[in-house]
Amino acid sequence: MSRSDILDQLKSGNIDYVRVEFIDILGNTRARSLRRAEFEEISNGLKGVLFPESLLILDYQDRPIKSKYDDVIAIPDLNTFVMIPYLERTARVLSFMNMPDGTPSPYCSRTILKKATQSLEELGFRMHVSFEPTFYLLKENTMEPADSAKAFSPEGLMEEQNFLRNMIKNLENVGVQVELINKHYGPGQYEVSFAKMEAMESADSLIAAREVIRDTTRLFHMYSTFMPKPFKQHPGSSMDVYFSLTSLDGKDVLYDPNDKNGFSSIAYSFLGGIMEHLPSIMAFAAPTVNSYKRFREVFTPSVPGVGSERHFMIRVPSNFRDARSLEFRLADPLTNSYLFLASMIFAGIDGIKNGLSVDVNTYTNQLPSTLKEALEKLENDSYMMYSLGQEIHTAYLELKNSEIETYEREITPWEINTYLKAGW
Repeated sequence: MSRSDILDQLKSGNIDYVRVEFIDILGNTRARSLRRAEFEEISNGLKGVLFPESLLILDYQDRPIKSKYDDVIAIPDLNTFVMIPYLERTARVLSFMNMPDGTPSPYCSRTILKKATQSLEELGFRMHVSFEPTFYLLKENTMEPADSAKAFSPEGLMEEQNFLRNMIKNLENVGVQVELINKHYGPGQYEVSFAKMEAMESADSLIAAREVIRDTTRLFHMYSTFMPKPFKQHPGSSMDVYFSLTSLDGKDVLYDPNDKNGFSSIAYSFLGGIMEHLPSIMAFAAPTVNSYKRFREVFTPSVPGVGSERHFMIRVPSNFRDARSLEFRLADPLTNSYLFLASMIFAGIDGIKNGLSVDVNTYTNQLPSTLKEALEKLENDSYMMYSLGQEIHTAYLELKNSEIETYEREITPWEINTYLKAGW
């Protein structure tokens, strides 16, 4: 909706509350709910909504990484304003985060993706992205998978048809177009594919989708989880990411019919940059300790390179010559979509500017096998630090290293079962 359309909606009396939302650097949604009159006032003057800066840098247990912090102001991005279809007279809008002096907050991941897309446009290109996340449906009381249907079976679609129908309707009512859905490999596990959009719109769509899927499952007295590996005995949840590059006038720039692999020089350079910075990108694509437990599965890509076979981490789909899209196969649904896409774009820009390249169907960099390894690579990647911004680079590393330290202090049931009676 345009600004005038939104103001008309507000004045119509059809809206009582507006959730002003923003994304912290781990990819979680934070929000305040405003009454219609207050939101109308700030949207007219673009004054924004005040929040404590600490909310941008909370860990998964809602603890900030520093004790001294300023205020930040959420400036609603009216391009993202939508009605929440399953709530009465309530809308939501995403925000850019500014400091009180009006400058962008260094911890605003939407601002960082905006910077990345603008840098790519300065070279004459735009990136389009389609996310394909996987998630588990869980029973409300036991937190076990909601059904036991087999992979890609009509049974699964039948078992959860009411939920899936409502989920798709709710997603499309908030502007997230669903292209397909399938029963995935694990019991109670489903995969949904979204339509391709420009990078910022696609990053916004993943945030909206996680919110809608979460809420719709609760309405059906279930839970959903985007945790990469919630069950030891069942497949993990991944997120395939399809991406393409076009010129500013919308023409594809990845495909060259005269190349043996179908790649243009831009494609080779962009992919070369991604492979050069792949270990750093992995710190955002697979952002948790749990993420790397998924990498031991047969379903997970294990070849660090570009190729047509499904075990390559960047796959050239069989329909590449028609679809002109490539597939990044190592992300999971808990990624901060803005930082992940920004890291990919900045890596690709580095490849284009420095004339990097990649050999198709061959190994390249070694993949990090743990989050700790990925963070070490990110810490030493000065180009990525400069591109993303030193403040968010440092804060992300601090949050994630603290997460690892907390995990390493845990005493697990496996340790109790294995060592409690050792030495008897």
